[in-house]
Amino acid sequence: MSAALVEKLARLACARAGLKGRAAMTVAVIGDDAMRRLNARYRGKRKTTDVLSFGYGAGKAFVLPESAGPRQLGDVFISLPQVRRQAKRIGRTTRTEFALMVVHGTLHLLGFDHETASDERRMFGLQHDILIRAGML
Repeated sequence: MSAALVEKLARLACARAGLKGRAAMTVAVIGDDAMRRLNARYRGKRKTTDVLSFGYGAGKAFVLPESAGPRQLGDVFISLPQVRRQAKRIGRTTRTEFALMVVHGTLHLLGFDHETASDERRMFGLQHDILIRAGML
């Protein structure tokens, strides 16, 4: 997946989530070992996962004036081996599954979560809408 497509997906997620102003974030593609270490250290889970997000701010409501430069949203880490396995298991392309992880991670940086059924419906519905708008579904 190209950096341009990752940026497009993140921009779409920010726009659809209602973020105002400029923003910046990092997306790192890592392997299972690195993901397992991050997941163990920050979530207490000693296994790999597909995506982890580490936000810097207070969700989508936090807005800086344009003169302050782009707001730093945080970091998204994606395990490419895990994404490949998931894509194969559910019959999706790796590209589409990776795109979903970019959107999912970005929405987490913006304060979205899926801890309750209601939150899950809202976040996953938004993800689906963003992927359709991006031409990924």
